[in-house]
Amino acid sequence: MRRIALALALLLLASCSSRQSLFVVLPNPDGGSGAVTIEDGTKSVVLDQPYAAGEVRGGVAAPVKVDQAQVQQIFGSALAAQPILPSHFVLYFEKDTSTLTPDSQLRYKAVFADIRRRQVYEVEVIGHTDTLGNPPHNQQLSMSRAEMIRDRLVHDGLNPKSISVAGRGQLDLAVVTADQVAEPRNRRVEITVR
Repeated sequence: MRRIALALALLLLASCSSRQSLFVVLPNPDGGSGAVTIEDGTKSVVLDQPYAAGEVRGGVAAPVKVDQAQVQQIFGSALAAQPILPSHFVLYFEKDTSTLTPDSQLRYKAVFADIRRRQVYEVEVIGHTDTLGNPPHNQQLSMSRAEMIRDRLVHDGLNPKSISVAGRGQLDLAVVTADQVAEPRNRRVEITVR
């Protein structure tokens, strides 16, 4: 008799809980958030803060309170399955060389650490130059810079098949200059990690 009463109580609770959908706005890495609007046909609920939540219950949209622990409890499996967002890095080079600046030598460690925290990765390395030298020289130099970074990543243990390289010479200047201008911010490699 006790089991039947317990089963009926659980069934009654389940029927009272007629939540059709739950929506939660998660914070971005910088702490901000996007926004979601829930509509039920007659009214709408705007969720525009981190951990703002709303539900549709019995066909009616309404805001609800949830905290970070509840979100983790409800959506933990889905959150754990999310891929890591792409990262973008810029490393700078000494004038007319494939030698990283001292600051970029240190920054390289952050690039490598970001890649290593991913189970699966794809790395795109694109070399650039300033406008010193002629375009064919700059094209070759930009490719040498990209290849140097690729070779270093491979030497440090990354799969070479997961790294693509390209050289853009002086075609995509970070700082637009006239020809024959030594601009340190243009002497760079851009690295995108996915």
